[in-house]
Amino acid sequence: MFNNIYKILVTQFYQSKIYVNSDVAYFVQLGWLTDKDYTDITGDNYVAPVVK
Repeated sequence: MFNNIYKILVTQFYQSKIYVNSDVAYFVQLGWLTDKDYTDITGDNYVAPVVK
């Protein structure tokens, strides 16, 4: 349920150019959005960061 709310809000902020791809990726890392949500919002495939 919260996923849908986050997706709607992040999409609006992304389209308004308040958020950029790295912001959306951060929300995926937090678990607020899914990989698919990232792709839907940005049009790019999500690539998980490599932890060293």
